[in-house]
Amino acid sequence: MTGFEVVQVRYGERVTRKSAVLHEYASYGQPDGDLQMDYNFWVLRDGSRIVLLDTGYDITERDWLGEQPVISTPDALRLLDVDPLDVSTVVTSHFHYDHIGHLGLFANAEVVSGVAEHEYWFGKWHRGELDGEFATAGHLEAVWRAEKEGRLRLVTEETEVAPGLTVIPVGGHSPGELLTIVESRSGPLIMAADAAHFYEQIENEWPFFAFTDLDEMRRALALINRLAEERNATVIPGHDGRVRDRFPALGGPAAAVATVLG
Repeated sequence: MTGFEVVQVRYGERVTRKSAVLHEYASYGQPDGDLQMDYNFWVLRDGSRIVLLDTGYDITERDWLGEQPVISTPDALRLLDVDPLDVSTVVTSHFHYDHIGHLGLFANAEVVSGVAEHEYWFGKWHRGELDGEFATAGHLEAVWRAEKEGRLRLVTEETEVAPGLTVIPVGGHSPGELLTIVESRSGPLIMAADAAHFYEQIENEWPFFAFTDLDEMRRALALINRLAEERNATVIPGHDGRVRDRFPALGGPAAAVATVLG
């Protein structure tokens, strides 16, 4: 088999309500209900090449939205026999706290981010406007270090960042939100991250409650569905606990936290 092995790691979780996380949910005339919200990062391996999509964060250091820890990123990587210093690339879908909190672990990796994401959050940081936001100066410092060391790659358009790995800036949830398209062992995967948190968003193109540009978010959801049809790709929403029901657990000691997507 060729292509990446793609493993989703659940490092945290919480239960929320559809009405709490889907924009103007009451207008759809649908019953409310619980949603299992998983907090994930993704490990992509192709031979000796190791890529991470996002990095998680230390839930024990701050309670943002009531997340409950499942496993720390360092402990999960040990279970997967991944040395952070061997990771060649980290794709950051965006700079929110739950996606780049452990970025500093990957000191040898090229960091791939959207130009718009960098400009937006670094602008807020330099102006002292991060208070109350979903990004922190401490987390952005890891991006700054990668930039200072020449390891930051900023993209403005659909870009193949490695063989079998393409990113597309879509914005919406955050200004530089990236989709990641992976050629996996089982076929192409669209890793939506926070462009689509839940299956309901993909199926109905319903926006999430948190966005910087609602129209961009709607366009991103439409693009996800168009790309899935054109490329015969499977879409993986970024936070939906039902992903674990649709794909098998990884064997071995990481089975409780790791799911094989491709």
